Amino acid sequence: MKTGADRFKIDFDKIYNPWPQQAAFHASPAPYRFLGGAAGPGKTACLIVDHMIGCQTFEADQARHVHTLLLRRTHPQLEATVITRFNEMIPKELYKFFNRTKNEVLWLNGSTTKFGSMQHEDDVWGYQGQWWKIGYDELCDFTFRQWNSISPWNRCPVSKYTTRDGAGNPTGIGAGWVRRLFVDHITCDEMDKEQKAFYRPSDYAFFPCTYLDNPKYANDPQFLANLMSLPLGKREAFMNGSWDVVGGYFEGAFDMAENVDPDNAQPKHWNRRWLSGDWGMAHNSAIYWHFMDDYGVFQTYKELVINRLDPEELAEMIIKESVNPDGKMPRFESFAFSHDAFHEKTNKGQSHTVAGQMTPFLLKAGLPAPFNAGKDQVGRETTMYNMLRRRVPRGTLSNGMPAMVANWIISEDCPRLIECIGTAPRDDKNIEKIASYLGDDPLQGAGYGVYHVFGQPAEKPLSIQKQELWAKVPERSIHSKVMEQRVFDVKHGARKPMRGRTGWAR
Repeated sequence: MKTGADRFKIDFDKIYNPWPQQAAFHASPAPYRFLGGAAGPGKTACLIVDHMIGCQTFEADQARHVHTLLLRRTHPQLEATVITRFNEMIPKELYKFFNRTKNEVLWLNGSTTKFGSMQHEDDVWGYQGQWWKIGYDELCDFTFRQWNSISPWNRCPVSKYTTRDGAGNPTGIGAGWVRRLFVDHITCDEMDKEQKAFYRPSDYAFFPCTYLDNPKYANDPQFLANLMSLPLGKREAFMNGSWDVVGGYFEGAFDMAENVDPDNAQPKHWNRRWLSGDWGMAHNSAIYWHFMDDYGVFQTYKELVINRLDPEELAEMIIKESVNPDGKMPRFESFAFSHDAFHEKTNKGQSHTVAGQMTPFLLKAGLPAPFNAGKDQVGRETTMYNMLRRRVPRGTLSNGMPAMVANWIISEDCPRLIECIGTAPRDDKNIEKIASYLGDDPLQGAGYGVYHVFGQPAEKPLSIQKQELWAKVPERSIHSKVMEQRVFDVKHGARKPMRGRTGWAR
């Protein structure tokens, strides 16, 4: 079996012609490698080919023991990027079979490569086994725990040359630890004392890329225009591979895979709901709708970011966006509004403040009057940080363990808020605060609602609880289910206890 860099001297003809940084990545003997930086230099393709050519270096008698794993944080991302790229670039003549059920490639010599996802941190335990290579596409989307906890299974019975690698851009929940280990070559805060003692900088090879590393895109005017349209921090990250965007206020707390809900969950009629917002005329008004689910998870499910509306127009827009699809107005407990709305007046001589002008319209429609959310910026932003990073139980897993989810989940229907949280800079003069910048209205608008509304979730109606009870025991006899509902009724005072053997009393 070939080892080291020799195993990569394979003629790929027109399939794959590595650029300098890709070639250096393939040839590196380091156990941990990271190809990182800008958008476009072929990072995903590099990982796929690295697994393919690596697997093909084994003879058939050894290859059946060789298995590799390529990961993306969520399954939709896996399908849209890694699997799609594999199908586009790898000819079917180079492998025996691709099992779409298992998302697994069987190579010609009998080795395999599995494509998987690891959305939640506990998903790592689903990959116990033996993996000669483990690759993380968009490594900065993963937490250190997801990178480290799989270590015991990064092994192979026929090869001591095992690797754990990554590729990606310098943004995401894991950008901090990736930068420290691979770029700065220092230990990260997530390591314990023993892990820091065992850390060897030479084991972590970094191959930086910029958009110029891909000749195809380097002179593509549309690609460059797309990059130039990004905010400055992300533009530097995706064009030049700059790590300066790392270190934002919510680094280590905001996790796209955990804190963002692609299913856009909506509140049930019994859930607690409230609104919050930041007033603006020349700059944006940012209004948010929130609810607390049955497990006490805080969810932000709708946003309205708009400017150039006077108080009456803004109130009318809030009313319109608050009604249910059936046209009825649900009950909202409160409306936390920015303090300036209680002091500013839109016209000279106007007797009412912005909040005062909005209140009659909101009350008439069945919405609560806004209250002054105050000026506690540090308290508000600290609360937002802690709500994003905290994990709480919601339901149970198949093994009986609690399913842990983020304490604050934001719907994909709130893209401006998601973008602001991901890019909010820390104030260099006061690290407990977010630095003020143009376009921070969504952070303030949503933050008022996070800071001021806490408590227990609303009690689920008994009728709904009974329906769920019935649905959970379909395998039981009708008699057993009826008896269980009668016990439920007695417990909740809807029925008196049984009198002897004569039956149940109403």
